[in-house]
Amino acid sequence: MKRTIYIINAILFMGCCLLVSTTTPDVKDINVNNKITYVNSDAIKKEEVIEVAPVEVIPEVTEEPVVEEVEEVKEESKEEVIIGKDEVIDEEELPTPPKEEVYVPPITVGSTFNGTMSGYGSDVEGSGYTYSGYYIRDTIYYNDPTYGELRILAGDSSIPMGTVIEVSNSNAGNFTGIVLDTGRNIGFGRVYDFDLLFKTSKEAINYGVSRNATFKILRVGY
Repeated sequence: MKRTIYIINAILFMGCCLLVSTTTPDVKDINVNNKITYVNSDAIKKEEVIEVAPVEVIPEVTEEPVVEEVEEVKEESKEEVIIGKDEVIDEEELPTPPKEEVYVPPITVGSTFNGTMSGYGSDVEGSGYTYSGYYIRDTIYYNDPTYGELRILAGDSSIPMGTVIEVSNSNAGNFTGIVLDTGRNIGFGRVYDFDLLFKTSKEAINYGVSRNATFKILRVGY
């Protein structure tokens, strides 16, 4: 009888152990990333905290395009000469017209040539002296020891001062003059070949211009 009781108790003990070992905790959701500890069949979740280092955000730097400054080169405009309706020729390509040759008569005793002669008044001379230094405020004549009283002329700078010239076919008649002066517009290749001295500019204007007077060299220089 006792042996039978022992066997029954052993069977009951083994059944209890088997029941305990096959009982699972009542947990509905299990996170694989969490660690679970069972205490008295209660599930306590311990979340694993992973610290993530803050990420530094670097602002995007956009490079501005570099614009090179280009110095503006201005070309000098060339004047163009319109020749025809459709033809345009650069002024630099035009041929240079030949200079007119100026006739310079030989300044020698006895040489004769034709030319123009105008007049000027002694009042236009600021200082009252001619280029040769002769004072003309009170006279339009020059007393030469050889030729006597002579009219005063302005001539080309190539003619020596004191040159005596016989003048004919002029508006002032025929006379003998002496070169004692020069003028800006007077000379060979200029406006007039010679200029005859008068007392006033009014008299010189009334005289006018002799277009085809004849000049004969009597003496060169003093």
